[in-house]
Amino acid sequence: INIETLSFQSMLQAGRWQMHRIATLPGTNFAMRTSLIRELGGWDEQALTEDSELSIRIIQHGYQIKFIPYAVTFEQEPQEWKVWVRQRMRWVRGNNYVIGKFSRQIPKFENKRLAFDIFYTLALYYVFFIAILVSDILFLLSAFSVVSIALPGPYTFVWIMAFVLYVGEILLTLSYDGEDTAGNLGLIILMYFTYCQLWIYIVLKSLWVEYVKKEKRVWDKTDRFDVPSKRTANA
Repeated sequence: INIETLSFQSMLQAGRWQMHRIATLPGTNFAMRTSLIRELGGWDEQALTEDSELSIRIIQHGYQIKFIPYAVTFEQEPQEWKVWVRQRMRWVRGNNYVIGKFSRQIPKFENKRLAFDIFYTLALYYVFFIAILVSDILFLLSAFSVVSIALPGPYTFVWIMAFVLYVGEILLTLSYDGEDTAGNLGLIILMYFTYCQLWIYIVLKSLWVEYVKKEKRVWDKTDRFDVPSKRTANA
């Protein structure tokens, strides 16, 4: 989870800022004027990812959210599978709501870079997700000799290079925080086949809960665990 979080901040957030001068509220570790929240009409209580929804309205109103990489804080991550699943489902359901709320407005956005950013998120949650799902299915069917796709081309080489780039870019990202260790290199390689694939499960389950079961959107606070103080630890 730590590798995932650092990659998001140092690649996606930093990339948005570098290319488009756009950043989104990260959910934690940000400061905002109370008067601005009042000016925007307060929180959208239907938005489970209130940071994403509020970010769009802030930029729409002509304000800028600045990305500050040297403002560093620490946060607790889920320690149990069920807690992680609930947290990520809230993120997916929340971002689906945000996409649905603003997608029809994209052509009318004065800030075209913001419009592109929302379109990118839309592609990530649907187009890219479907591509990954189909790719995994074909990979498994091919591995067990159920299907054979005889298309000419250096596809094995392309896959290997894509994997090398995946490992390289994350390792480079971690180097900015001094976490480009041999242990993390092993985790990055393992994550490609394990942790990254859990995204499919989370998205499918979120779609089931949101559009089939139609469960009410409830903001689910991530469970925290006790951390012994230094005084207790040294006692």
